[in-house]
Amino acid sequence: MKKVLILIALIISTNFVLAGAIYPKQSFCDQKTLGIPNGWYKATVEYYNYNTGTRSTYTLKVKVMYDRVVAIDFGNGGTVHDGYNNENYVYGGGYLDYVTDYNTQEITSATATVTITDTSGVRSFKILIA
Repeated sequence: MKKVLILIALIISTNFVLAGAIYPKQSFCDQKTLGIPNGWYKATVEYYNYNTGTRSTYTLKVKVMYDRVVAIDFGNGGTVHDGYNNENYVYGGGYLDYVTDYNTQEITSATATVTITDTSGVRSFKILIA
């Protein structure tokens, strides 16, 4: 039994070493990960309230961290964001999909969808950063 446990530990540690050599670790301090740099961006945001059927389009600022929209600033002092909040809503989504230029391979735009769920229902924000 002891030999089996040692063999399993050896296999696991070898896999970690190989994975580290093939896929170098990404530092959480990097300002750029896969797509666009972290920071605030002007975006076109399409709002939809599932309960009321209300649809609106706005130009707002959104915060991107590690290829994810983590906050939407409404410009009037109001925001929604991931993480802890006092309004008891659940923030979901926000992962960016990128569109690249075929010839230059440069990112031309990014899209994401954020959903906010609370006791009032579900609201979605379709985000375009261009």
